Amino acid sequence: MDVGKSIRFIFEDKDWFSKILIGSLILLVSIPLTFVLVGFLGLAIVSGYSLDVLRNVRAGSARPLPEWRDRWGEWLIEGLKLLLILFVWSLPLIVLNVFTGIGDSMLNLNSGLLNFSGVMMLTVASCLMLLWGIVVALVTPAIYLRLAETGELGSGFQFNAIYVWTRDHIGDVVIAVILSTLLTLALVLVGSVIGILLCGIGLVLTLPAATMLGTLVTVHLYAQIGQGKQTKPQASVTKSAPPAAPAESQPKETTMVVGPDGTIIVTPTSDSPKSNG
Repeated sequence: MDVGKSIRFIFEDKDWFSKILIGSLILLVSIPLTFVLVGFLGLAIVSGYSLDVLRNVRAGSARPLPEWRDRWGEWLIEGLKLLLILFVWSLPLIVLNVFTGIGDSMLNLNSGLLNFSGVMMLTVASCLMLLWGIVVALVTPAIYLRLAETGELGSGFQFNAIYVWTRDHIGDVVIAVILSTLLTLALVLVGSVIGILLCGIGLVLTLPAATMLGTLVTVHLYAQIGQGKQTKPQASVTKSAPPAAPAESQPKETTMVVGPDGTIIVTPTSDSPKSNG
């Protein structure tokens, strides 16, 4: 897995600055409006754009970043599908988070039994949240790739196919998930530092830009999973035909002659054709 390429490919595009700037502005407008759901439209467009980048990387395109034109409607639909799939996969986390809240509130009650129950509920729910969070993180590359390849919403809920693909590429999946998380955090940290140095006002643009860069790095890492690994062809075994069974020897014709003394004499007939005359 080429980690450097997942960063370099962005800046190898001659129009990288304008493409990142447009994506950053969309995030800048969308993130504050997510609480009224309107912001999800912008997030969906960026998500759909990232799926297009993933497809281009898988196809071996030298410049995977698409132009920001003519396909906004397609990106919106694909991005909404991706957000919906990830939301459904995250529903157990939402439910478990409710139980952690209940357990935490029970700790403030003046009852030993209720306090103990709250501790148990909080502990169990937190452990389950951690485990399911790991599961969601591991299947996310498969969700991205399957949706990018098929464009079908149902591809994100084919649990057996997602499990098999993740299991078969588990090494690359773990590397991609860890690297994408670390690189995204690093980009956000750098963006935060630069924004603070710009009197804090720069955070308005540097954080969306860091998020946009992190998204592109992530999908490039996902696109590399399984690439260049072809199944080793098995040597074909040609079974030799069994040797032909030897032709059964035909019984030779015999001639019985009665001798003068009454004995019977058996003599074989010659295989050569009889001559006429």
